[in-house]
Amino acid sequence: MPVIKTSSSHSAPVAENIFWLRVENAARQYGFVLLVLLLLAGFCGLFSKGVFSNAHVVSADGNVHVDYERFGRDQSDMDLKLTMKVPPGEDYTVTLGGQFMDAFEINALYPQPWRFSRQNGSMTLAFHNQPEGTRHTLWLSIQPRSIGKVRSTLRVNHSPSVAITQFVYP
Repeated sequence: MPVIKTSSSHSAPVAENIFWLRVENAARQYGFVLLVLLLLAGFCGLFSKGVFSNAHVVSADGNVHVDYERFGRDQSDMDLKLTMKVPPGEDYTVTLGGQFMDAFEINALYPQPWRFSRQNGSMTLAFHNQPEGTRHTLWLSIQPRSIGKVRSTLRVNHSPSVAITQFVYP
């Protein structure tokens, strides 16, 4: 005698709603595209290090060049490179102002300043003139303290300040 299988699912049909069927269909069609676009944005640096994240700013007089990361993540390292033209044989100062000192923690700084001071929310680093010539480079490794938009200023000696804007993701 053959065995007949019965299923309880055939006895209780599911009520279908055309609205939710269309929503599911749209999620299938556009969800994959959205996922691929998010992955590409991440690979290109929209959320951290990458092509879109790297930025370069020059001061009005052309003496200060800043290479920095436009986008960063909370509690991860970000790099900042400051290249400046200083008259030969003179000491120079670098002032980090705006929201810089409140928003970032400096993990590494090269070369080391011979003196630094902090006043009115900004930090001034004093350096001796280096024997290499008139171009000097300052490398900073910084770590964000909080999330959000950060507007900072960088100034060398009494030249015009350079404004940079960074966004820190959670």
